Amino acid sequence: MLDNLSEIDKKILDILQNNCNLTNNELAALVGLSPAPCWRRVKRLEDLGIITQKVALIDQKKLSLDIIVYASVKISNHTEEALDIFESTIITYPEVTECYTISGGMDYMLRIITKDMKTYEDFLRKRLLKMDMVQEIHSRFAVTKVKYTTAIPLILST
Repeated sequence: MLDNLSEIDKKILDILQNNCNLTNNELAALVGLSPAPCWRRVKRLEDLGIITQKVALIDQKKLSLDIIVYASVKISNHTEEALDIFESTIITYPEVTECYTISGGMDYMLRIITKDMKTYEDFLRKRLLKMDMVQEIHSRFAVTKVKYTTAIPLILST
């Protein structure tokens, strides 16, 4: 799909990923279009499902959410029912900001954000380890944020 987008579409997406608060007139000026065609392109990108939502990014440190944990989880029972229960449960936990199935010796990778180590320990003991199908969890704690972005790379170097 990326190859099917025009350079202007990619530029629109790149700009909106970094600031979706721009007015249509401001966006149009930045990409070199008049407002009407710019609005149509944005609307088309929304209709295609490329733009899925517009959100506010929050500084977690300002809310005293100081711990980021990457937890790899191994499931003991790989039945479809057990996996469905795990996944449908995990998506209800607001502390879990990302969940992926992964290859290798573990089954899932979770990104968990909490206030402090005690809060993470409580989450681990009272939620994750209470799930019957969870066999093993390995936690890794982020120490220093070197790079963080929600932007998808649209202009890839060759």
